[in-house]
Amino acid sequence: MSTSTIRLDEGVREETTRIASEMGHTFNAIMNTLERKFNAEKVFFPVKLETAHKTVFDMSSDEFEAACQEAVAQKVDVPVMDYVTRIEKDSGMITKIYADGRVEYVLD
Repeated sequence: MSTSTIRLDEGVREETTRIASEMGHTFNAIMNTLERKFNAEKVFFPVKLETAHKTVFDMSSDEFEAACQEAVAQKVDVPVMDYVTRIEKDSGMITKIYADGRVEYVLD
C-alpha cells in the first residue's frame, strides 16, 4: 500500500468523510474504490447515497398502487381557477375573464 497526497477543495474531505460514514465506509475506502473503478472502466461513474425518499422507479407495484390511491384520496374535489379563458365568437380574440369581473385580452 502506498501513501499519496491529494489536494481537495475546502470542505470536500469533511463532506466526503461524513457521507462515507453514513454508508459505513471510510474516506480512504471511498477514494480507493473510486480510483479502482476509474482505472478499470476508464470512466467516471455516479454513486448515490440512498435516501428515505423513493421515486416511482424505486417502488414495487404494490407501493406504486398505494401511492396512487393516496394521491387520489387527497385530491381537491373542486378545482378553483382564477380565470376562464374564452375565444370571442365575433372577433376571435382570446380573453381571460376573472371571477371578480375583470376581462383581460390576450394579444399574443
